[in-house]
Amino acid sequence: MRTPIIGLVYGGSHEELKNFVRRTTQITHSDPKAYYGALAVALAAYQSAFLDTLSGSQFLQTLGNLLADEDADQFLDLIHQAVQSAQKGEPTSVFAEQIGSSNGISGYIYHTVPCVLQTWLRYPDDYRAGIQEIIKAGGDTDTTAAILGAIIGARVGVTGIPTAWIDKIMEWPRSIAWIKALGHALEKQDQCPSYFVPGVILRNAFFLILILAHGFRRMAPPY
Repeated sequence: MRTPIIGLVYGGSHEELKNFVRRTTQITHSDPKAYYGALAVALAAYQSAFLDTLSGSQFLQTLGNLLADEDADQFLDLIHQAVQSAQKGEPTSVFAEQIGSSNGISGYIYHTVPCVLQTWLRYPDDYRAGIQEIIKAGGDTDTTAAILGAIIGARVGVTGIPTAWIDKIMEWPRSIAWIKALGHALEKQDQCPSYFVPGVILRNAFFLILILAHGFRRMAPPY
């Protein structure tokens, strides 16, 4: 989920893109599959933002070139299936079943990324429809929607996101204004805008209590 911004910044240089994606992936994942998936997401974000016309075939060819020195044949085959499925206009849920994720899209990267890319290629300019489609497919929806949202969002910008969705974001102690300021700071490579940092501790404590209460409730009847 953190690689789309890397794609936007370094996607114009394949060597830099691979280097930065590999480094950020290795912080939390040792399996090379995570690198393959993260690289595909970064490339999708770059092409989404900077190419006037998007092509699944072109995406697959570029990704194949990026992974030419890797043992990524299985992953590339899954992306090929995603491209073909998108060209047929198949629902995301149907494609997910075809690649072995029948009970919603699992958190396994060989399920998550192909399904996200299949949806992106069908809704490259429609943020609302794309997000609704990936959520409808079920499974690990917070992950899939976050990745897809970053890719399509790179193309449509804030004006392409439904206003009602933005207005209802609750991210205290941060705010929508702070998020926009952060975006401008990143663009200018400036310092991160300040916010009420102790508020993060308070918010996390609140959600910890909420989650624990929910967990204990599920241990009681009728669960």
